[in-house]
Amino acid sequence: MKLLHKEFEKDGKGQATLIPEESEDLWHLYNLSMKGDTIKAMTYRKIQKEGSTGTVQTEVKKIQMTVEVKSIEYDAAGNCIRYSGKNCEENQWVKMGAHHTLEIELNNKLTLGKDRWDAMHLQELDEATDVHKTSEVAVLLMEAGLANFHLLTAVLAKDVHRVSVALPKKRATTTNYDKALVRFFEQVYQGIKDHVNLDLVKCVLLAGPGFVKDDFLAWMIQRATQSGDTQLLQKKSNFVSVHASCVHKQALKELLADEQVQKSIANTKAAAHLKALEEFYLMVQKEPDRVCYGPKQVFEAVEKCAVQTLMVVDSLFRNANVKLRRQYVDMVENARDQGATCQIFSSQHVSGEQLQDKIADGA
Repeated sequence: MKLLHKEFEKDGKGQATLIPEESEDLWHLYNLSMKGDTIKAMTYRKIQKEGSTGTVQTEVKKIQMTVEVKSIEYDAAGNCIRYSGKNCEENQWVKMGAHHTLEIELNNKLTLGKDRWDAMHLQELDEATDVHKTSEVAVLLMEAGLANFHLLTAVLAKDVHRVSVALPKKRATTTNYDKALVRFFEQVYQGIKDHVNLDLVKCVLLAGPGFVKDDFLAWMIQRATQSGDTQLLQKKSNFVSVHASCVHKQALKELLADEQVQKSIANTKAAAHLKALEEFYLMVQKEPDRVCYGPKQVFEAVEKCAVQTLMVVDSLFRNANVKLRRQYVDMVENARDQGATCQIFSSQHVSGEQLQDKIADGA
């Protein structure tokens, strides 16, 4: 996310002008914004004009508006955020207090204003505008004729592409099958070129049941060699073939628990979160008295300076109750001041889903 300008006062009040450039930026923006904030952006609105004869004409006009946010909708599929609220700045076209919804899409400039930017907001802003924070792992879940592409960033597990090619069911006509398979491989190969930034992604996992993934890996390297695709050939060591029981999104959890996969993504943020989860599971089994979860128990542990690792899901910081949210922020800050390691898990990432599931199950 591009940060164009920021201005904060001593009491924490301030604003930041931003441009979300990637899907992950919208998730950061969703976490940054809350009910009561102000959003200024360009928008379209129907404007009524009364003519000299008394007739009323309606036209759609592009104007700049500032709304005080009453509700926020994050639309992952549509790649946008909708902020609904009341107009809170003088505007020649719209009355003060009039309701409006601002729809923020990729590459739309907006100014986010807050009465108080707390420590978690500032951390989120820093992570969102750091150019080094990007997709870490690409996953291609493959079987004969079907490939699902996923990108795992520090905060998201996002579906980005799908390839589906009908293959002959019987291999009696080998020539037809082989031609169809090559056509499928070509589309997967092009999908990698279009949807995976090999200069940024640290690992590409080719996963699925059977041997299609292995056949594709061998074919891909041969294809890149014949076509002189130096970029892919230079990054071929980043491609890892691993087993998965299916090609659907639930296989991501299975993959991230695999030892071979963990070694391949050892230097990513996802790996740090997975390691913390694994240590948590082991401690629950072997030393349950040293583990606590749930707001009340964790708050008490932090107050007693008894926390070594604190794991928190970011959804807690989207709490509409400002007082409760501030308690969670203070809890994280206090734990850090005590020297504890604090891991903020994304509820949109596989690791965050695992943490939520484990706590919901009663660990």
